[in-house]
Amino acid sequence: MNGKQKGFTLIEILVVVTIIGVLAGLVVVLIPRGQQEQIKIECTNNQKQFVGLLQLADKAYDFAGPNMILYFVKKEDIKGENLSVLFCPGDPRDSFEGAGGVDAYKDLDLKAHQYDHLTSYAGRDQENKDCRAAKATSDPLIMTCDDSEDHHDKKGFVCGYNDGRVTFKNKVDHWDMDMSVVVEVGEGSRVKELECLRAE
Repeated sequence: MNGKQKGFTLIEILVVVTIIGVLAGLVVVLIPRGQQEQIKIECTNNQKQFVGLLQLADKAYDFAGPNMILYFVKKEDIKGENLSVLFCPGDPRDSFEGAGGVDAYKDLDLKAHQYDHLTSYAGRDQENKDCRAAKATSDPLIMTCDDSEDHHDKKGFVCGYNDGRVTFKNKVDHWDMDMSVVVEVGEGSRVKELECLRAE
């Protein structure tokens, strides 16, 4: 011992600061990614309910767009606080509370097409004979979809099919598109699969 105190060198301090910075960066990146995955899971579960109800229903096929989903509210298959499943948890614009809660769903007239603010989901346009899907068909025709790509960080859509499948469709992996391409549902959609959906 020569009486000198042992301290940290500047290099050691810089290494520690760098490691802390890298770890903080990983947290910033991974937490939002985990949140997006959770949103997809919740949205998929919502649509599994719709697809299951559609597979059991007949009259639901008379409606189009949001009213196809809201048919189950009218039938009271979905009611009370369970109405929150009508909204994608990643929807940046609409929510169950923002729509007015349970009271907003009283006295629905499903012949009207003015209820797109009451759900985040689009249904197939069953009023258009070129778009109709029958339960008997074995083709995986799309029945429901969240109606805006911004629900999932602009990467794609959660889609439900009349054969019971519900899956996330990524623009890049499933539709061979660039991430910068904006995709909408309905007539004129860039994606053939989404043309027969009605968002309003």
